[in-house]
Amino acid sequence: MSDKPTIDTTWELKWMRTVRKRAINILARIENDRKPTQELHYELRKAMEAFTYWNSDTAMWEKHQMIIPTTQPVPQTEIQESEVNPVDTN
Repeated sequence: MSDKPTIDTTWELKWMRTVRKRAINILARIENDRKPTQELHYELRKAMEAFTYWNSDTAMWEKHQMIIPTTQPVPQTEIQESEVNPVDTN
């Protein structure tokens, strides 16, 4: 039994704590504001998001970074001529 690899469940713990924190904030908002507010809506939305991630089987909270190289823009050396023909109003 001891040769089994340990399963990393830190992402579950993170989302469980986030759901708990958001639920406490929701209850506090209801008690303090006594009416629906934008802050309450925000807490509800964030609680649902955290619950979704907690209930999923992937750790989507890990941040990834990608750097895309770009070329420097070439400055324009001369004025461009218009390609629009004048409208004849006669």
